[in-house]
Amino acid sequence: MLARTSRNCEPHDWRPTASDLPKLSKQVRIPHRVDDVFELVSDISRYPEFIKWIRSMKVTEKPAVGVIRRFRGEADVGFKGFSEVFSTDVEANPDTRTINVELVHGPFRRLKNRWKLEEVSGAGTRIEFFIDYEFRNPVLALLARANTDLAVNRIMKAFQDEADRRYGTSLD
Repeated sequence: MLARTSRNCEPHDWRPTASDLPKLSKQVRIPHRVDDVFELVSDISRYPEFIKWIRSMKVTEKPAVGVIRRFRGEADVGFKGFSEVFSTDVEANPDTRTINVELVHGPFRRLKNRWKLEEVSGAGTRIEFFIDYEFRNPVLALLARANTDLAVNRIMKAFQDEADRRYGTSLD
């Protein structure tokens, strides 16, 4: 989840450039209302409930910018014997239905993530998920490179399953 910041743009003004292209992008459609999906994705405090490798999440609210909610998340994650803590700044914009994330500190050399949600008339929500990351640790980097697609598929499945659990399996 990414919020691009620089001296020349507002924190919520994230526009990818050629050098910002994500390492992986994925589009999926799920049969849930866009506002429900936005709430699910932007509620990072509850991620440990349904993403099994996130052991805990500490969330600190930051001042909002208009309707944009801003907060910092500190995640304790564990996977196949590895344990890491990292922090990200998150911006959730309900008007554009985007959630942007930028690395604050942790095991990554870089981490940018963006969710864009669009209502699909009568068919739920289209999720556009973008992630660009690189681990500092060469062993983690090698594992991640080999498993990025699998990890993103598992993340998408975890969100789909949680949406089904929270909101049912029907748009009605």
